[in-house]
Amino acid sequence: MLDAAEQTLAAAAEEDRDDLRSRLEQRLVLQLAAYLDRYPDMGEGLAALLPAPQDDAPSEGAPVSTAQDNTNSQIVQASGSLDAGSGAINYAVPPRDLP
Repeated sequence: MLDAAEQTLAAAAEEDRDDLRSRLEQRLVLQLAAYLDRYPDMGEGLAALLPAPQDDAPSEGAPVSTAQDNTNSQIVQASGSLDAGSGAINYAVPPRDLP
């Protein structure tokens, strides 16, 4: 069931994936709920097969970054100081004069 859903999603056109993902998730949730209704003792076994839920919320004080509308651009993420020495950092662009 999960493998078939993954293959269907991978074969879908990119512009259709969000809608398709939503429909597949709804379908799988209903099927898993029906399975657990029929076989309630299989809950622990099923839970062992699924990845553990993860907390996506950043911890307090942790930096938060977003990158939007960055087609054909480079994103640099550093957890400390980023020093280019005496020059500038350039990636696939002509160097610029520094004052």
